[in-house]
Amino acid sequence: MTTATKIELVRNIIDEALNDRSKPWDAAFRRAEALTGLPRFKVLLCVILFTSVLFVYGASAELMSNAIGLVYPAVTTVSLMVSPPVWRKYDLVTAAAEARNEKYTYWMTFAAMLIVETLCRPILRFVPLYQMCRTWFLIWCFAPIRRNGSAFIYDAVIRPCFEHGVVGLISNKLF
Repeated sequence: MTTATKIELVRNIIDEALNDRSKPWDAAFRRAEALTGLPRFKVLLCVILFTSVLFVYGASAELMSNAIGLVYPAVTTVSLMVSPPVWRKYDLVTAAAEARNEKYTYWMTFAAMLIVETLCRPILRFVPLYQMCRTWFLIWCFAPIRRNGSAFIYDAVIRPCFEHGVVGLISNKLF
């Protein structure tokens, strides 16, 4: 499969999701489409470009990054608690357990990132485009794919810290 074919495939998947009437963003994109006359995919690209500029030049970049990192995962976590996923191909109990584990992994990764950020804040303040990179990292962490960022960070960093690191020593003595 060529790169152009892969890009077209991803674009079609995004287009399909943008035009799905059951999604919560349908009304907003329908309104934006009517106002601008642009197709939904181009409206999405404009929104991404606009927010990227705000991340580079805006004073509220940290607030926007935290909102993106908190709102969607929180909504999906609450919806998971209300009704387990039914789109999985295997039994409901296993699907619910797997979905819960995905969300737990994200929240552990998010908490670890906040701890590291707090410790490194004086240095991170001077890193150019840090908030934009942080936001893309968070999106990668909660992306609805099997090996997303939180699964990778959990397997590579968090679990080894709990098993072999200082955190493991502390938790073994406390519990």
